[in-house]
Amino acid sequence: MRSLLAPGAAIVLALAAAPALAQAQAQPQPTVELLPVDPGSAVVEELQVVARPPGPALWLVEKGGAKLYVLGSATPLPHQLKWNSPRLDRALDQASLVLVPPEASVGPLQITKFVLTGGGGVRYPPFSKDLEDRLPPDLKARFVSGRERARRTAVPYKNWKPAVAGFILLSDFRQEAGLSEAKPVSTIERMAKARKIKVKAMSQYRLAPVLSAAGKLSDAANLACLNDALTELEYDGAHNTTIGTDWANGDLASVRARYSASAAQRCLLRAPGGQALLEQQIGQSANALNEALTRQGVTVAVVDLAFLLPANGVLDRLKASGATVTSPGE
Repeated sequence: MRSLLAPGAAIVLALAAAPALAQAQAQPQPTVELLPVDPGSAVVEELQVVARPPGPALWLVEKGGAKLYVLGSATPLPHQLKWNSPRLDRALDQASLVLVPPEASVGPLQITKFVLTGGGGVRYPPFSKDLEDRLPPDLKARFVSGRERARRTAVPYKNWKPAVAGFILLSDFRQEAGLSEAKPVSTIERMAKARKIKVKAMSQYRLAPVLSAAGKLSDAANLACLNDALTELEYDGAHNTTIGTDWANGDLASVRARYSASAAQRCLLRAPGGQALLEQQIGQSANALNEALTRQGVTVAVVDLAFLLPANGVLDRLKASGATVTSPGE
């Protein structure tokens, strides 16, 4: 990896090293904590129109003569997804720089998998009770159903804590279902390199603050994260033919319904310090784009919609800094 973190990728890092569940008593049913409903970005709402241009959501940010085209990315997308965007093609034809997350395949799930499998304290002790035997009956049934849909046995997950196992299973299911967690960033990189445009990682992130947030989930939150991961798996399984179409058509209302309150985000927000960590990551992304606006010419940036859709997200902050944000038409 040229970097371990990327915009949109730090959303679920606080799952690592979650506390062990009680082994000697029956487990309570998981309680899913209610989280505040985000009102959404004022800029996104202002520019979201019924007669939207073809292609994924794209915004033009202008400041001091510089132009920045921001493409909202979302995962997962079908491996075989065919999509066209005349607006993006024209932007790339003018661009001299493309900003991408530090790793083409990095998204909330990839980073979760990397950190959770590499960090300490995320496994049960050797020769202890397996994961599925520790779960409440309803979660166990859904977990078993999910791994069977992913064509996996219980073995790969048996020693992981519930939250860890849930996000790894979600990633495994998407792979089996033909859904890519690397797209669309990898596609944009290929498009840029075909035009001989310089491709640059947007920023670097330090792991220390992320890992300091790890291990702070309560047992109830640990189970709630598993519940959320399974809910997202079930949603992806029922909508795998529409997920890519919604994104490719710039249907932000449909994308928001499944993406702006993802399992990854909810999990991070359950951890002490998670909200501050998310705010920090959004701020660093906005700073990277503001820096791009200090150079003359045209820049194209790929930013996770998880950082664009919330209130006071990246687009709202760019506008607050004095930039003009519009949705480029045909």
